[in-house]
Amino acid sequence: MRKKDAWGKPILRVGDVVQSLPLKGDPGTVMKILQVNANGAYVVAVKWFIWDHGATTEEYVNQLELVSKE
Repeated sequence: MRKKDAWGKPILRVGDVVQSLPLKGDPGTVMKILQVNANGAYVVAVKWFIWDHGATTEEYVNQLELVSKE
C-alpha cells in the first residue's frame, strides 16, 4: 500500500505517471526526486510525454496528480 502525505495524497515515487493540475491532458513520468520534506517528495523532475518534444521540468508535487495505479 502506498504511503500518503499529511493531506491524504499519495507520495510520489520515481516511475509514477503524473499529470499537471493546471495543464491536464499531457501526462509525464517522475524521473527523479529533487527535494524532500517531512511529508515526502516536494519537488520532482518530470519528463513529459508530449510537451516540448518530451522536455523534463521541475515541478512541485502539489501541482501534480497521480495517474498511474499500483
